Amino acid sequence: MTVVVTGAAGLLGSHLVDLLLERGEQPRALIGPGDDATALTRAGVETHAGDVADPGVLAAAMTGADSVLHCAARTGPWGPEQEYQRTNVDALATLVRFARDAGVRRIVHVSSITVHGNDVRGDADELSPFRTEPNPYSRSKVAGERLLQRLIERDGAPVTVVRPGYIYGPRDVAGFGRFATMIRDGRMVVVGSGDNHLPLVYVGDVARGILQASEADGAQGRAYLLVNDERVTQREYLGAIAAELGVPAPTRHIPYRLGVALGASLETVGRMARRAQPPPLMRYGLQVLGGENRFSIERARQEIGFAPQIDMNEGVRRSIEWYRCAHESGVPVRSN
Repeated sequence: MTVVVTGAAGLLGSHLVDLLLERGEQPRALIGPGDDATALTRAGVETHAGDVADPGVLAAAMTGADSVLHCAARTGPWGPEQEYQRTNVDALATLVRFARDAGVRRIVHVSSITVHGNDVRGDADELSPFRTEPNPYSRSKVAGERLLQRLIERDGAPVTVVRPGYIYGPRDVAGFGRFATMIRDGRMVVVGSGDNHLPLVYVGDVARGILQASEADGAQGRAYLLVNDERVTQREYLGAIAAELGVPAPTRHIPYRLGVALGASLETVGRMARRAQPPPLMRYGLQVLGGENRFSIERARQEIGFAPQIDMNEGVRRSIEWYRCAHESGVPVRSN
């Protein structure tokens, strides 16, 4: 079976390719123009390099494919609005059209729990309302899901949506790697009391959930939250990273509401000055760490058989093992 993975050089896409190879599948990788294809080529994966919005690239990648696992996205909360619209909405519509024309059986679109907001202040599930946050990533992910709803209802597009929580694991340079470096260097600050819950999910569990969503009968037209429903607080997560690193856990705090207000002010200044670089403090990151976000995965358990296998302690252990190897081999790991 031929499975197309977009964003195959990224964190989630690369783990999906690994899982498909382990299962004896024939993944076909679509990567960005500047992405490193070394690991994919070494593994013998058929690779197509180019913009995910390029019709020619999509047509070549989709030919003869059975399913498409769409991980490619413009991420992060700072950047030109048109870039997010182009990649996360316009290119999504083009991808669905080419996949349908190629006879693809199932498209799995990787969305995000951010469509429900960055701080749900309690519990949420797939039926919780969309809430657009004041950043282009959030706006584009909500717009992308609304686009898919129209295509599913109007045209019967064979799409299943998954909404992962806060993904972490080996190769997570921007998230886990950055936190680990800040904790190692004693620069990490706890947002709020630290007793809030984080909707964490190990990258390998998300990859398995995506494959289950691509294969389950009755999943077409449905959306599924993919998180680990193990209750983990911010304090426990940061403490586990510190313990694996052999350093003290963070003890400095910034009040949650004050931090969010300060982030909003810095964002306003950055936009007015038209700065390309994001401010040093932003609402998105503060809400990710300090918000109260508990998500139910009952629908995913019942309908696609999703069951997280890696708990937080084991996930952090594996991630720190990667982190140390990355430093020893000279792989860049973000520190700010």
